[in-house]
Amino acid sequence: MDKIISDFGVQPIYLAAQAFNFLILLFVLKKFLYKPIFKVLEDRKKAVSDSLYKAKQIDQQFQAIEQESAKQLVEASRQAKVILENATNQANIIIADARKKTKTDVAQMLEKSKQDIQAERETMQKELRKELASLVVMGVERVSGKLLDQPDQLKIVDQTIETLNDETSE
Repeated sequence: MDKIISDFGVQPIYLAAQAFNFLILLFVLKKFLYKPIFKVLEDRKKAVSDSLYKAKQIDQQFQAIEQESAKQLVEASRQAKVILENATNQANIIIADARKKTKTDVAQMLEKSKQDIQAERETMQKELRKELASLVVMGVERVSGKLLDQPDQLKIVDQTIETLNDETSE
């Protein structure tokens, strides 16, 4: 071994000094360089880990919000259908009531018109009878050649009206 050390030109004092220098350099590097670098790397690792955790939480919250919005959309759609059905039913009821009222109003107007026509007809018949009665009185006066007094005229008019009433009722 001595031969190897002398062949390579290794001097034990220099080797010991270099080993001591290496240990001092290792201590200095570890104390002032490796610790801050490892601390920065550890902080960065922790920040990345926190970011991943927060991203995972945000993703879970986003999925929960999506599910909730889907539920609310379904509920809103259901409520809209119910409102639309209620509005349609109410519209149908209003239309049915309007039709019923219109039919009632038309029936009432028709009945009133019938009554008005009947009253007008009766009035016209009375006027026609009076006119006919006066024509009969005039005809009787011309045929008989004498003037009839008031009671005779009324008697002839009443008989004529009775005759006409009997004929129209048959």
